[in-house]
Amino acid sequence: MTETPNPRFYDYVTPVTVSRNDFYDFKATGPIRRAGLHDRRGRLLGHVWTDDRQAAGFTRIEDPEPDMGYAGGRVRRILTDAYKAGIPAGQLLDPALYAPDFELRVTPG
Repeated sequence: MTETPNPRFYDYVTPVTVSRNDFYDFKATGPIRRAGLHDRRGRLLGHVWTDDRQAAGFTRIEDPEPDMGYAGGRVRRILTDAYKAGIPAGQLLDPALYAPDFELRVTPG
């Protein structure tokens, strides 16, 4: 009796093309600047931050109310769109990027 190998036990290597990143890096390479992001009711949702080089992101407040959950996804979409549009990380604290849904309050300094 000859044994016929079962094809499901063989791994065939298939080359995969990795697409380029569609978001700013998450690891800062220097000091960061941040600005408070508020909803239309004036509640602080979290902070948008950037290292002014290549990293940026959004950090939620520690204990958000249940109806604040949408903010993380919405801000991620804003940052992704900004990245794809070629906006440098140093320009992400522009309040116009987040209006009219949010108010970004940048403190001088």
